[in-house]
Amino acid sequence: MTDAQLWSAWQLWMGVATVVILIAASLLIIIWLTARKILTDAVRALHAVEAIRAQTQPIWALENTNLVAEDILKTVQAIENKGGLLAGALQGTEVKR
Repeated sequence: MTDAQLWSAWQLWMGVATVVILIAASLLIIIWLTARKILTDAVRALHAVEAIRAQTQPIWALENTNLVAEDILKTVQAIENKGGLLAGALQGTEVKR
């Protein structure tokens, strides 16, 4: 192999190495930019989840509301029963007179 052929082969392989390095660098930059976009989207999604959580907190309080409503219903039914018994007793008393 002559010096000219060796120099040509060296230049060819240096060119190939340069192309490979440029491709690898481009891929790394693309990966880095994609990772930044993923981070941005993840932060935006986290804020959305926090907002959804804040807006759905009253749903969890609905169980307490239902328990209180059941207690009120039981109280009203008890009053209704006692009122009915009282009205029946008063009607029975009035009939006896």
